Amino acid sequence: MAGRKTRSTNEILVDILNELAEHTDSEHGLTVKELSNRVGATEKTVHAHLQLLEAQRPMGRTVRRLTATDMRQADSADARPGWCMEPAIDVAELRLFGDGLALSRIDEEYARESYDRLRVLAGFAGAHSQGLRNIRVPKPYNREFLSNVENLDEAISGRHVVSFRMCDYAVDGSLTLRIDSESGKPREYRADPYQMTYRNGMYYLLCHMHGKNGVAFAHVDRIRDLRIVEGVRQECPLEELHAPDGSPFSLADYLAERLYPWTGQAEDILMHVSSLSCIYDWFERPSVSRVDARTYEVAVHADPQTVLWWALQYSDNVDIDIVQPQSLRDAMAAVGRRLVERYGSGSGEDDI
Repeated sequence: MAGRKTRSTNEILVDILNELAEHTDSEHGLTVKELSNRVGATEKTVHAHLQLLEAQRPMGRTVRRLTATDMRQADSADARPGWCMEPAIDVAELRLFGDGLALSRIDEEYARESYDRLRVLAGFAGAHSQGLRNIRVPKPYNREFLSNVENLDEAISGRHVVSFRMCDYAVDGSLTLRIDSESGKPREYRADPYQMTYRNGMYYLLCHMHGKNGVAFAHVDRIRDLRIVEGVRQECPLEELHAPDGSPFSLADYLAERLYPWTGQAEDILMHVSSLSCIYDWFERPSVSRVDARTYEVAVHADPQTVLWWALQYSDNVDIDIVQPQSLRDAMAAVGRRLVERYGSGSGEDDI
């Protein structure tokens, strides 16, 4: 009778690592006996490997034995003693990464596969996660989206120039290449990419468009035929940009000053509001003081056009009075007049 094949030390070690990584965390362990049964090795062999892993911290993650003190301090109702590996990410991080995948407008199958890979990094909690729910592939789905993100990341890291075409929407919601009005051919853009960022549920590339001034937003979901342009220097490297006051340009400040992806000049804006929820939900560093029992004075530095759009969405249930600048007050008044002309009394066909 042929004997059972002897497993190598490396095979046993890898199996132990996999069991610890996928089925333990700082409150849920596996005993030596349980690991022995799972990996098909003697308890003596398993214990020796665990001591080795404890000393070496594989992949920078702590391997240790949970003690009685750990069990008393555990928050989980089903905490159990034994050996564990510290998860690479915790439950909160897993949830946030998962929500990011759900918002990213990518293929449903790929999103779920990516989340399953993340669950492994969360150990025991990841294995018991319910996974992603309520995901659907967006109708104007761009199959080049993921490769765009990968290539843009490479271009940003290497400070390369990129070339691409932009799409617009057809009547049925499909993506169609934007056509140059003069040549009649798909229009090609070149840009110096700086950063990718989410804004209002969409993914944008913050960049400098060649032949234009300043910084622009490009909707990554609508980019096609993207490639890195070799041998061409950036027209406007990020380190050469400056803020209006001459100070070094800050992408973080630039984004904070724009509530929507818009590239106007930020200004000092003073307003009176009746609620602070709409302020702190949107503005990063507002200066707020109380005027009376129902009014707050708020000062922000922001793009006026984006503040106008922001104010309009709250106009039916929050009192927002733009005090300064006068140009923004005038713009608000102009929008109000257009709304009255369209929807005011006497504007409908059925009005008597």
